[in-house]
Amino acid sequence: MAPSPRLVPAALLGMGAYLLVSHSQSFVTTGTPARQSRMAMRGFKDDFYAWKDTLSKDDQALLLKQAQNEFNKKFRSGDDFKKTVDQEKIAAFGKVLQKFFDNEREDYKKEESMRAPDYQALQKRAGQVGYDFGLKSETVEIDRDADRRWATASRKMAMAEKEGKEYPDSSPLEELFAIANDAEHHDNNVKTLEKLKEDSKGFKDLDAMFKDFSIPAAGEDFKVMMPRVLFEKLGDYANQYKEKLEAYKKDHSESEAESYANGELQEEWVKTLGTLVGEYYEARQEVEKEVTQLKKFFRSQKEMPGKTKADIVKQIWKELPKWSDSPVPPLDEEMLADLAKEPASVKGEFKHNWGTAENCTSRRPSIRSATGTCWASSRTPRTQRRPLMPGTRSMRRLARM
Repeated sequence: MAPSPRLVPAALLGMGAYLLVSHSQSFVTTGTPARQSRMAMRGFKDDFYAWKDTLSKDDQALLLKQAQNEFNKKFRSGDDFKKTVDQEKIAAFGKVLQKFFDNEREDYKKEESMRAPDYQALQKRAGQVGYDFGLKSETVEIDRDADRRWATASRKMAMAEKEGKEYPDSSPLEELFAIANDAEHHDNNVKTLEKLKEDSKGFKDLDAMFKDFSIPAAGEDFKVMMPRVLFEKLGDYANQYKEKLEAYKKDHSESEAESYANGELQEEWVKTLGTLVGEYYEARQEVEKEVTQLKKFFRSQKEMPGKTKADIVKQIWKELPKWSDSPVPPLDEEMLADLAKEPASVKGEFKHNWGTAENCTSRRPSIRSATGTCWASSRTPRTQRRPLMPGTRSMRRLARM
């Protein structure tokens, strides 16, 4: 289907403008074809402006207006969009375009005939860069206690999820939270802490948290070390209570909202605070207890000179009837014969550091290795620092909505 005559002027003008703009960019090229292309472009530019000068000011304004409002639905339905310039001028511009395309086609053919592929390009490219595929030694510190905590907590979370419950996140990672304590905020910090201590009475974990806590003098640094996951969870709940209070304010007076915030809502928040803190520390102690028991289990290994793995299996089989209601099947003699060839304690595996150490250093080339030299020393984990919090918003979030 042929295009509508009223669309031709705007389309031709747009094409001409596009050619002028796109060919005015700088490209890094070499050789005669590029110069010929630029010469052809200059010829088109001269022809285009010469054709443009044949248009009256009204025709130029009309074409510009139509091009600018090409996608304006309201304009397209009006009379200005249906107007067109003289057909002879449109035909003259078609000749200008045809001349340009003919020149471009000739330049393209000449360029293709002169272009020869560089068959050595890949070899030249490869020769520019040298690659070192040698392996280098690297020492990596591994926190084995952190691994044990993660494994224990993940297992408990999965078990709770199967029962339709939620096991609290018990990560012990702590961060240093800095709170503004200048003269402007100090008094409010003191009042907030006093209210926290008063409201937390009766909650064991909260009492322990605030018992020996005090606000430094005005102007001194006020930094609090807190478990990150607990702080974030408290912040989420604090925001929920804040939204709850804002919703209450919409249907009640200012005095009623203040009474609600300091009474019922405050009591509800303190109970939630005590529950969250209690659940966190209970889960954290539970996980830490299992981590300690796991290390204790691996450290309980004893030297058994002269014993084989077959002797160990026999001892286990001897104890099994005490813990099982079902009869214990007899041991396979062929398996016992194979185990009798292996010593009970394999050299290098007695009290293996992977099971007994708090921290390990693994020396490896460029891939992860499970073997290495470990030390059984307890080290304080690094803590991340958070930026100075504006005002006392963090303290208020813990105390109120």
